[in-house]
Amino acid sequence: MNKSVKLLSLNISIFHKNNEAISQLLKETNPDIVCFQEVTRKVDESALDTYISKNAVDRVMPELSYSFFAPNWALRDFRQKNFHGEENFEHDFGGFIEYGNYIKSRYKIIQGKSIFVQGEFSYLTDWESFSKHPGKEPRTAQIADLEIENSKNLRIINYHGIWTKDKKGTEQTKSACEKLDTLASEVSYPTVICGDFNLFPHTESIEVLDENFVNLVNKYNITRTRPITNELSAEKRNVVDYIFVSHNLEVKNFEVIDCDVSDHFPLFAEFVY
Repeated sequence: MNKSVKLLSLNISIFHKNNEAISQLLKETNPDIVCFQEVTRKVDESALDTYISKNAVDRVMPELSYSFFAPNWALRDFRQKNFHGEENFEHDFGGFIEYGNYIKSRYKIIQGKSIFVQGEFSYLTDWESFSKHPGKEPRTAQIADLEIENSKNLRIINYHGIWTKDKKGTEQTKSACEKLDTLASEVSYPTVICGDFNLFPHTESIEVLDENFVNLVNKYNITRTRPITNELSAEKRNVVDYIFVSHNLEVKNFEVIDCDVSDHFPLFAEFVY
């Protein structure tokens, strides 16, 4: 018997005090699988609870009893020049936190791994030193294989893409998408690839995945996955978040939820499997 599986993907934003809004979104959508990017877990007790999102997600969705947190780095603040439309972008978390991708599932995780497509796990204490080495911000593809039913598995790849200011991609972002394609082909069962790619549609990088997967934001003619307040909102298609699915996975429903829960919109898909 076919089963309906609901998946929610969202970059929940490390910089927003949005735990209550995230909790409400989860209650309203009631997903079976959650794929979040920029999730935070407390390391120092002094870290501000308002920026610790993992606990909030766990509290509101205890029925998603299988979970896998994949941290990219540990940091106590964030400092960048010419970032998010600000000349000097600074954020203090009050203590060290871990930051990364998070999958929660109603279905058993039979195996998981985290693959770095840029950098390596870092414990960051000196932003001045870090800024002298561009292209080293850790980025990962998080993989979880789920047992939906006996002998029926599904691979989930939760991706937070390499940051580029113009979202047009580089050789490194193309290489990362080629890696995602390879990771998906490791298994014989269907794959869902989702997340914040930091890339516009019709870039060479995204077209790598368009070859072998159904790109739901293209299929459903989505024009934006960022709020109108985003600095790139003048673009004809301000789309940087995606869900790709194997051709043999039936999609019952797909939508981008227009809400102010984050600086990205949630992507919600329902599959029949």
